[in-house]
Amino acid sequence: MTGRANAVTVGTMAGRLRSMVQVAVRRLGAAGRALHEAARQTHAARLLIMAARLRRETPLVAILVAATLLFCLHLGWSTGRNVHAVLLPASPTGIGATIAGLVAGLAVLELAAAFAVTLMTAGLQLAYDTGRHCVLALLAITSAFALAGLTWRLWELDTAALAGTILPVLGTAGLLVLTIWFERAYLRPAYPGFRDFWVDVVDARHFLMRSAHGE
Repeated sequence: MTGRANAVTVGTMAGRLRSMVQVAVRRLGAAGRALHEAARQTHAARLLIMAARLRRETPLVAILVAATLLFCLHLGWSTGRNVHAVLLPASPTGIGATIAGLVAGLAVLELAAAFAVTLMTAGLQLAYDTGRHCVLALLAITSAFALAGLTWRLWELDTAALAGTILPVLGTAGLLVLTIWFERAYLRPAYPGFRDFWVDVVDARHFLMRSAHGE
């Protein structure tokens, strides 16, 4: 009888343990899905999704969107690293400094991505209101000013400080390439990759609106 009672007790404990594990697994799965959904709602995730969806139809625009996301990541990483370096001497274990750096980096990343999405939305609205010729003129003027400013900065910098100009050089080059591509894709019907300007603008605006509502 004692052996049978012990077997029943062990079986009951095993059943309870199995139930507890199943509940814990379900809760962890629900928490993981919630975190995944929350991450998808961030502006940084929207930029990533936008770049992924544009990579086939307009690879250049997808590359520029991805470059914007990388720049936002760079800002977040730099901010988090600086905050961690400043707070590390006052944190005996370093945990507090690490958490503060992580929070600051994520906050700056999201703010930078939100600002980028806002600029894209405003740019699309401007393109819709003014037309492709005005947009090309604005791109050309912006590229000219960016190139002039970069040339002036490179002229005044020493050779040892050239490493700090990598991002401005890449940004200016990307702006020039975007201007050339825009002129060919939307103002040259004979260009193999010629596109309908208004269709692309309307589609892009609808995409941003759906992203803003989490679709």
